[in-house]
Amino acid sequence: MSFYRVFIKSIRDVLSWPVLKLVLGVGIPLFLLWIGIGFIFWEPVTALTAKIISWMPFSVVRANGAFVLAFFLWFQAVLVTFALVIAFFNAPLIQYVKKENYESVVVSLVLIISLFWTMVAFYYWGDIYAAITRLLNWLPFQTVDEGIAWFLAVYIFYNGFIVSLFLIILFYREPFLRALKERDYEDYDIKEVSLKTGFSSRAFKDLLTFIILSILLFPLFFVPVVNILIQLFLWSWLIKDSLFLSVASLYCEEEGIKELKEHKYYLWTIAIFASLLNFVPVVNILSPFFAEIMFFHLIMSYKIEKGRVRKI
Repeated sequence: MSFYRVFIKSIRDVLSWPVLKLVLGVGIPLFLLWIGIGFIFWEPVTALTAKIISWMPFSVVRANGAFVLAFFLWFQAVLVTFALVIAFFNAPLIQYVKKENYESVVVSLVLIISLFWTMVAFYYWGDIYAAITRLLNWLPFQTVDEGIAWFLAVYIFYNGFIVSLFLIILFYREPFLRALKERDYEDYDIKEVSLKTGFSSRAFKDLLTFIILSILLFPLFFVPVVNILIQLFLWSWLIKDSLFLSVASLYCEEEGIKELKEHKYYLWTIAIFASLLNFVPVVNILSPFFAEIMFFHLIMSYKIEKGRVRKI
């Protein structure tokens, strides 16, 4: 079972026009919905996050403020660079890139720009952190307090968006995966199964665990770098078993599920790869779709390798 092939196939599929069309059709309305929810509940949520901030020592708030501000600057650098590239090169892109590949090129461009600025930030992190810390030392505590409270409120609404997207792909999987099967495995006789994997109850447990751990580990979100690692773990935990079982309930027998679960490395790697997309502006809406596609190809690769499906 070649994980590399699974990964490459999944990238190709998630960047294909039919999948991108579905992603945008689901992601954009959901994003606008959460903007509306954020607008309605902004004041009570920022009041809550400001209250939490007031319990923290200034040095902790300042350190996290420096890290959050650096992330915000990175975010702006990605957006501005992307806007400039599109402004200067959009005409050639439209002229020389096929219409069905245009969206894939744009998404790839965002990924490359994000990676570039991440490398710049990593290389110059010491200087960036020192400069931002000096800036925060000049500001009154109230300014830092309000700024971090604002970012925490955005974080809460952002997680609401991610969880909503996860739930949609979880329960909308059948037509989505069926279309992938017909396109990528048309030469194989793959029959759907109706296996009770308990993915719905598992999703509920994982979501409950995600919420409880987010609350219990909340103080650690004020520790630079540690907060990123914790968030990555929580997102990965949320999707690892639920999305895998949701695919397996349609295309895998009980014996196959047990064998694949023994390869925990594959399941965690897929979950982490997909969750990393949540840190990238715009591309984040691909995250649960990418995970679902990777789990699908992992199961198909396993069944073909074991001879459990035959060519037509």
